[in-house]
Parts: sequence; structure tokens; C-alpha cells
Amino acid sequence: MRKNIIIAIDPDVEKSGVATFSPATLGLFAHSLTLPELIDYIRAKHSALADTTQPLLVVIEAGWMNGSNHHLKSKGQYHAAKIGEHVGRNHEISMQIGKFCEHYQIPYEFKRPLKKCWKGKDGKITKEELDMLLEGSGITPIGRCNQEMRDAVLLALDKSGIPLIMKRKR
Repeated sequence: MRKNIIIAIDPDVEKSGVATFSPATLGLFAHSLTLPELIDYIRAKHSALADTTQPLLVVIEAGWMNGSNHHLKSKGQYHAAKIGEHVGRNHEISMQIGKFCEHYQIPYEFKRPLKKCWKGKDGKITKEELDMLLEGSGITPIGRCNQEMRDAVLLALDKSGIPLIMKRKR
């Protein structure tokens, strides 16, 4: 298991999902932040950890690393164009977060989106599934959360080396 403090980000134009995870203590905090709030948060965490033995690593979901284009399966050209525009704006937010980290010399990496294999809509993880996963890993479940926050938590857990596979009880 990695010893870094991990800030995992699921970028979004309005508010990005953010999960801060300490593998050493299993401490987890999730919230959603606008881009300016997010950059301030990352910089503050980086400064606070500068003199500690636990380095910070920012993990940014990078949907643009996926090669497929599924927008043509939509309800027409206008709908496909709107979806493409929204996805493109999210991808740009992802790249901008990386540029900010690079500018402030904060360690970061881009991560391809995790496989959608959960019970929620479009294979997304549900709150119940996330709670079960966290409890099974010895982590206190987070309170109310949106989909971006849940995706950020999954990114943080994945980067820390905690298995994301749950075995069903029979």
C-alpha cells in the first residue's frame, strides 16, 4: 500500500468530485469543489504536507485517455454534439488541473477512468455499493455524496492499492 496522501479528482465543469485519502490512517474525506476552490485546496494540502514524511499525490481522471467515441449512439446530431461539447469541457478541466499542479510543482498523474462495472445507471457505483466497499476495507463510509465524489473515492482507493472488488456473501 502506498504511503502518499492522495487527492483524487473526477473533473467536472461546475464542481469536481474530490477525495482525499490517507492509506496510512485510512482517513477519507470527499467533497465537490469549483476549479478555483480545488486549486486552492490542492495548494493548501501541498503546503501543509511539505515538511512531513507523507508526500502528496494528485490523481486526475483523464477521460480523454479513452480512445472510443460513443456519442453517435445518442438521439441525433444535436444531442451528440451537446454531449461531445460537455465531455470536451470536462476533459479540458482535467488538463487544466494538471497544468496547475505542474506550475505549482505538485506531484500529479492522469489516470484513465476506471471500468464501470457497478449496479448504478451506466455501470456507475451506487452509494450503497460504495459504503459496502469502504466498510469492507475498514474505512468509515462518507456521508451524502454525488456521483463525482463517489468516482473520486474510487480513484483514490484504486491508487492506494485497496482492491475495488467486493465478494458477495452467499
